[in-house]
Amino acid sequence: MTAALPPVADRETWAAALADLRRREKAATRELDAVAAQRRRLPMVEMDDYVLTGPDGPIRLVDVFDGRSQLIVYNHMWTDGARFQCPGCTGFTTQFSRLDYLADYDARFVIITHG
Repeated sequence: MTAALPPVADRETWAAALADLRRREKAATRELDAVAAQRRRLPMVEMDDYVLTGPDGPIRLVDVFDGRSQLIVYNHMWTDGARFQCPGCTGFTTQFSRLDYLADYDARFVIITHG
């Protein structure tokens, strides 16, 4: 079985197709930028005083920020009673070994899970 390949064309035809594709890509990028800007302008909502359980016991969500203005949260999937937890989450989060640079962005990174 052979893989389906696009047609062979001369360089001029290829360049015209590439230019058209780039116009579409730029339009898509502009639209995604507009969507992201609209997301940033969404109104805020005041949250209830949410309490998590940390390694030292209960901790209020506001205290998880540890004085920083931004909190980056990764929700690690968890299955009660499983010997091994989500391999995708585990593989993803084990690569975070140097997060001290986040202080320059007034941010803190935390991993949360139901486990």
